[in-house]
Amino acid sequence: MLAAIDLSKTGLPDSLVASENVSLYRIVILISLVGWTTVARLVRGATLSMKTREFVRAARGLGAGAPRIMMVHILPNVISPVIVATTLSIGNIILLESVLSFLGLGIQPPIPSWGNMLTNAQELIWDAPMLAMWPGLMIFITVIAFNFLGDGLQDALDPRAVEKA
Repeated sequence: MLAAIDLSKTGLPDSLVASENVSLYRIVILISLVGWTTVARLVRGATLSMKTREFVRAARGLGAGAPRIMMVHILPNVISPVIVATTLSIGNIILLESVLSFLGLGIQPPIPSWGNMLTNAQELIWDAPMLAMWPGLMIFITVIAFNFLGDGLQDALDPRAVEKA
């Protein structure tokens, strides 16, 4: 719904609405609005879990203040799931941008986008199928690569992981 809003009716300056880069700014803002919630829920859950651990209670009992407990005890234990979740969400963000651009609600030409390339290739799918195959393949490879990176980081940063001999 947010991608379909007509910016000329929002009161924004005409110079911004007519700018070539407005679609890029719009997609960045839209993805920022909807993309942070998963990572935020993960951070909140991990922080609430860490807050009840004995080492945090011990630090509080020894007189450590809230900023020190947060920076020394909670943040180092929460940072690895946050990095992994962020890396895994990059694939979803790439797919969201591609789909919105494919539907005409995302980045607008002349700014290049894989979704725009797929839209333009629709008309020529029977004459030049490679025009659709390459952007689709690149989306697939990029999303899979970021998912593999996230899985690798999860294995590397998991403190409970047991090394196999």
